[in-house]
Amino acid sequence: MDGLTADEIRAGVDVLRGAGKFGDAGRIVFMTLDENAKDEVRAWRPGQAFKRRAVATLLNDGRLYEARLDLNARSLVRWDEIGDRKPALIIEELMSAGELPKLDPRWIAAMAKRGITDFKNVLCLPLTVGPVVDPALKGHRLLNVPCVDTTGAGNNLWGKPIENLIALVDLSARQVVSVTDLGVVPPPANTPSHAYADSGKYRAVPRPIEISSPQGTNVTVEGGQVRWDNWSFHVRLEPRVGAVLSLIRYDDRGTQRDIAYQLSASEMFVPYMDPMQTWQFRAYMDIGEYGFGVLSSELRPREDCPGSAHFLDLTISGNKGAPIVSRGAVCIFERPTGDPIWRHAEMINSTVETRPNTELVVRMAPVVGNYDYLVDYVFDRAGNIDVKLGAYGIDATKGVTSRNMSDPTAAQDTAYGTLVDERLLAVNHDHYMTFRIDMDVDGTGNRLVEDRFGVRRLTGEGSRKSLWQVETRPVATEGPVTTPLNAAQFRIESAGKTNKLGYRTSYQLMPGHSDTSLLAKDDPIQLRAGFSGYTLWASAYDKEEKYAAGLYPNQNADVDGLPKWVAAKRPIEDRDLVMWYTVGFRHVPRAEDWPVMPGLWHGFRLRPFNFFDRNPALDVPPVVEAKGAK
Repeated sequence: MDGLTADEIRAGVDVLRGAGKFGDAGRIVFMTLDENAKDEVRAWRPGQAFKRRAVATLLNDGRLYEARLDLNARSLVRWDEIGDRKPALIIEELMSAGELPKLDPRWIAAMAKRGITDFKNVLCLPLTVGPVVDPALKGHRLLNVPCVDTTGAGNNLWGKPIENLIALVDLSARQVVSVTDLGVVPPPANTPSHAYADSGKYRAVPRPIEISSPQGTNVTVEGGQVRWDNWSFHVRLEPRVGAVLSLIRYDDRGTQRDIAYQLSASEMFVPYMDPMQTWQFRAYMDIGEYGFGVLSSELRPREDCPGSAHFLDLTISGNKGAPIVSRGAVCIFERPTGDPIWRHAEMINSTVETRPNTELVVRMAPVVGNYDYLVDYVFDRAGNIDVKLGAYGIDATKGVTSRNMSDPTAAQDTAYGTLVDERLLAVNHDHYMTFRIDMDVDGTGNRLVEDRFGVRRLTGEGSRKSLWQVETRPVATEGPVTTPLNAAQFRIESAGKTNKLGYRTSYQLMPGHSDTSLLAKDDPIQLRAGFSGYTLWASAYDKEEKYAAGLYPNQNADVDGLPKWVAAKRPIEDRDLVMWYTVGFRHVPRAEDWPVMPGLWHGFRLRPFNFFDRNPALDVPPVVEAKGAK
């Protein structure tokens, strides 16, 4: 389950070159592990031989190809051209596309109208165009290119947008297709400094508060294998989704029990809510169009993670085939929560028992344009797994004419966002991050059950008139969960194992706050993001079904991915199934989000429910042994 090594990437590139499939003009978009079948992985034991395969996505002369490679045999197994689809962007394209408008006379003239003739401080930031519905543009590999003035910007490039001007670039032809100029907007007056506090005016430096391991760490990391407390799992890093956790198990008094086969991000949909021609296309698929792993930033000890954390590097194939190492892309650390894992005080006999909780955190920090995301997988000592998404970074901003809400244009300017500075608007938008949750609760035979809360009227003696009961029913076929999340609880049950009381062992999926998309179902940007219409989905397991918007969402105007797969209505009761949970939240910006946002967190929990025979944290030792204890 390890990610591809540098040597394996080189070997894969050699195979492609030897087969005449990868020349000087070719570019590798992604090269990743092609996982072995689940039954092979689950049956494997140390010392046994196993196969290593890779799958590569390539661009060659504007055409998209997919290659399947046998790394053991050093052979090309399959080579397919993928018609009518566009792959994710590559860094080389993003860098070069930003320079094309500066050579176009239409764009140069539009900049002159704004009084800008020297472009040394003009940075153009190519963006994906969303679904392409214009027949004249079908087949072209496109980017929309807005620009910003970086004069005095420091670390904040988003404070001086050159508004109402955008160029549409054809990457294959290396030319500007069109220039849209909706009129001059005066630039924001203030220079966004990333010396965020006024010069030197920081609050008093506090006394240090640290997470430390003075006697050594309790975490064991050997290659991709992680062990902590009663938990064990494998972690690897992929260029598309970032961290992938596999084979998640819990040591239940000496028995290694399966909980989940795999857990990872799948897709991120971020639509903005401005109808202007230069904004309405902005509805990004951050994972499928850009790549969370490729854009993972280096985590900093003592700032992003404790100084005692373990740091893992990400090795990926560069666009020209050379391995590239991204240092510190993931950190793994334990921390005290400051809360008890369980406690009870008994007033009658004046006894108290309590146990401290600690957690293990696996963290990555992809940076997609202006947004920094933190993705955390958190394990505690009672068998819980929290999956958390933190939104950080800088709001995407738009130049407007209003300086404050007293100006006559303020109502019009703020119809789709919030003024965060003079002549600067942060536009309303959504975030929908879908996680793929391949549960294997005590094995692959599982089922999804809904514990619905039904109200029962009481007609007998007494004053009580009503109560609620739990009515459990299994979900027979795949699809979105349409039961309101506050009307039921949702569990993944084992098909064949029970606890000592006879209940099927299970894990509960506990939703956190999660919004779903409000966009019209026939809106082109919503058609390819159908997964965002529901918080929770279930599908039959398929090794190839990993990305909620499909393999190639870039420029795609068709329904693909999760909504397309579950249309088959495959049976999922007492079978291998996959859950999909969308962490969704609407972002109406506020003044406090500028010039850099405090973190905003959302997530969900996987919680044991009759999985154990009793509280699994009973054996957590106290900090100080009770008097007289042995």
